[in-house]
Amino acid sequence: MRYNGGAQVWQVEDLGFQTLFPAITGGIFEFGFPDALQQMWAAFLDELAGGDARGFPCVTPREAADHHALLTAALAAGQDDTVETVAYA
Repeated sequence: MRYNGGAQVWQVEDLGFQTLFPAITGGIFEFGFPDALQQMWAAFLDELAGGDARGFPCVTPREAADHHALLTAALAAGQDDTVETVAYA
């Protein structure tokens, strides 16, 4: 929202999207689940073939376990109104 001292106006800018790996979905369409799934597969296959997923590597099993531990502790803390210790892998 821009305000220059005159009438206030809400405005929206449609920025579109740009995927890391090329896809057939055009920028005028909304990015959805099939697009996200294709990007995840492309990153995985790129790493499997020896690439670095263009600087955005896939999550490792340890990172996934640590993330799960953090969210589990946050859930327990919220339910019990306590401070929880995070048990990282």
